[in-house]
Amino acid sequence: MQRFRGGPLPERPNIALTANDALGNFAVCTPLIQALQWKYPGCTLDYYGGERTKQFEERESAISWRCSLHGQPWDEVVQAARARAAEITGYHLVVNAEAGGLNKRLAAEIGQSGSVCGPCFENDSKTDLPFENDERGDLWRDKNWVDAGLSRRFSFLETGFIGEIFIRLCYIGAMPAAEWKGGIPKYRFATETPPIEIPEIIISTGASLSTKLWPLVKWRQFLARLRQNGFSVGLVGAPPKKQVEFYHSAEDESKLINEGLAVDLRGKLTLPQVAGALQNCKAVVTIDNGILHIAAAFDKPTVGLFRPKIANLWAPPNPNLRVVSANDAVAEISVEAVEREFQSFGLRA
Repeated sequence: MQRFRGGPLPERPNIALTANDALGNFAVCTPLIQALQWKYPGCTLDYYGGERTKQFEERESAISWRCSLHGQPWDEVVQAARARAAEITGYHLVVNAEAGGLNKRLAAEIGQSGSVCGPCFENDSKTDLPFENDERGDLWRDKNWVDAGLSRRFSFLETGFIGEIFIRLCYIGAMPAAEWKGGIPKYRFATETPPIEIPEIIISTGASLSTKLWPLVKWRQFLARLRQNGFSVGLVGAPPKKQVEFYHSAEDESKLINEGLAVDLRGKLTLPQVAGALQNCKAVVTIDNGILHIAAAFDKPTVGLFRPKIANLWAPPNPNLRVVSANDAVAEISVEAVEREFQSFGLRA
C-alpha cells in the first residue's frame, strides 16, 4: 500500500471510492465520480457508501458495483469487499472521501495492492498512514477547509468548494465543458416522476446536526407568509421515525404539518422521486442539508440557511443559490433575511 501521487494507472484501472452515506456527502462525490470516469476511461469504479444513499448509488451509471459500508455490520462489509477485490484482482486506486475511522479502516483493507488517496490507516488499523509531503498532502492535513482564503493558500484550487477539493486531491484538472466554476461537473442524481402532486415550494427542516436547525417559530412565520402569497408548500425529508434517529426535527415538522402550513411529503417518495420533485418545483427553502445539494443539480432557485463560514466549503456553485447565514448560529437568521432572498427570485404563485 502506498500513497497516490498522481502517477499513471493501468489502462482501465480498478478504482474504489469510499464515502459517508449522508446525502450531502454523496452529492459532493458525484462530480468526483464523473471526473474519475473522465480521467480513466473504461475504469471499473466501485462505491462503498451506505444504506441512506443506496437508492442513488444503485442508479448512478458510472458505479460498477456498490456496497453499504455504513448501515451494515463490519464483518459483512469486509467479506463483500474481499470477494469483490478477488473478483477484479484488486484495486489499483482507493479514494477515501471521509475522515471517519470506519472509512480509514476500509481503505487500509482494500488498498493493500495499490495506491490510496485520502485518509487511511496503516496495516495495523490504528495508525494513520502519513500524507505526502507536498501541497496536496498539506491540504489533507489542513484543519481549516472552511477558510474563505483556502483557494489562495493552495495553488491548484480555483474555488474553496468541497466538490473541487476532492477532484484536485486526486490530481485531476479542470474538465472541458464542465458546468460549474473550476471545471467541475454538476451534481448528478437519478430522477423519477413523483406519483403525487408536488407543491410549488419545497422546504426541508431536518439535518444530522442540531446546530444546523432553524427555530420552529421562524419556520412558522416564514411559511405563513408564503401561504398568504398564494404558494403551496411541501415538506420533504425522512419518515418521522428516521427523523428522530438522524435529523432532529420530527416534532417541529409535525407541528408545521398539523397547523396546515405544509403538505407532508416525508417518507412518501423514493430518493429519485425527491430529485424529480426538486427538479420540477418552483423553488426550495432549506437548511444546509442533502435537499439543498439535490436542488443544486438542477440550478433550482434555492434559499439555503448555513452556519457561519460553512458555506465557504459546502455551498454548491448553483447560480440560483442564495446563501443566508448569521454571525454565530443558524438560529439567529431572521425571517426577514430569508424572505428577502426568496423574493429576489421574483416568483409568483
